[in-house]
Amino acid sequence: MADHKIISSLMRPFFRKGTEASFMVPGVLREDSRILCIDPGDLSDVLFHIPLLTAIRRRYPGSKMDFLLPEKHAPLIVPSGLARQCIIYKDRQLNPWRPDFSSLLRKLGAGNYDVALVMSYQPQPRLELAALASGAGFRYGPSHKDAWPAINFEMRAGAETPGYRGDRLRRAAPFLGFAPEELNARWPLPMDKVRQMAQQVHFHKPNPDQMLIGVDPGVGKTGHAFALENLQFLVRQLASQFVCKVLPLGDPHDRERLEKFETRLSEVPVGLERETLLEMILLLSQCDLFVSGNTDFFHFAVALGVPTIGLFSQRDGSEWLPGDRSRVKVLKVTKGEKVDIETLMEAVEAVTEGRTSTASTALAVETTPAVTVDDGPAGPVDDSVAGRE
Repeated sequence: MADHKIISSLMRPFFRKGTEASFMVPGVLREDSRILCIDPGDLSDVLFHIPLLTAIRRRYPGSKMDFLLPEKHAPLIVPSGLARQCIIYKDRQLNPWRPDFSSLLRKLGAGNYDVALVMSYQPQPRLELAALASGAGFRYGPSHKDAWPAINFEMRAGAETPGYRGDRLRRAAPFLGFAPEELNARWPLPMDKVRQMAQQVHFHKPNPDQMLIGVDPGVGKTGHAFALENLQFLVRQLASQFVCKVLPLGDPHDRERLEKFETRLSEVPVGLERETLLEMILLLSQCDLFVSGNTDFFHFAVALGVPTIGLFSQRDGSEWLPGDRSRVKVLKVTKGEKVDIETLMEAVEAVTEGRTSTASTALAVETTPAVTVDDGPAGPVDDSVAGRE
């Protein structure tokens, strides 16, 4: 952040329009608004801001929404129906000492935007400058000491009770002219694609009493992952209790870890396409149960209303814990701590609202020793050492 103000001074001509513009709330959002939605590259942060965007689209269908986003999120943003135009950026374009950065700012400045939304809860100095260069009078973004003048409507966490990140935008809703209940957490998936995926799942799982259980083995938001052998053991316990198919789901960019986990499983349905981010989320929406650490897909499952079990480490703070959701249970474990299978099954019974006590039950719950859940390191995880001293 040290060079934030230096860059602002050097590129002052790009920012003149934005610094001179004004706004009023509520009233900044209108039928003719031109809105720039800036994706910081964190999928959960984008998910947590989608409720505002869908509320704007319902209230003001004539408003124009453009997205500035990394290429990896385009497969999910483009079919959402929200974007009029998608402007793809690469990391090198955000280097303020390269000509690419000034070219990007010039392009955004030509957009005549009224509103710029930096969809992040962490400081994003380069993207905040992009919001300022857009010329928008209203510039929403994360709160930090260097946010001004790029950001003039800051999203601040509560000092004592910050609450779940997915719910924070509800507090800002009245300032933008919306009632909190107007903000729907679901991602706007294309319904034709949802129906096609439902048909594919039915073809590979024709027995309606058979559960589809999604599992994300990925690295969590605080940089921790669970050892694959422990997740494999947990899946075996679930498969011993229910008639089910198990489907590894997660960020396609972490394909190596997903494939490594899949080779350990025997209940994976063959033929369900999982090449793109959209296909992964569509399959997630069809799951009867989802089990995951604190990953992007965990938060998508929560937003989609999928029955979800979270296996969180002690480092996953309250900002990641969804509250007041009957279909979500989070089990917090410490390194080397054992997750009792009976406790896990009780959580599954609760989030599935009793479905597991009907025809999907294959066997009575056995007295199983327990599952030891170990935290692994951030980044690439070597399963031979994950979670060990």
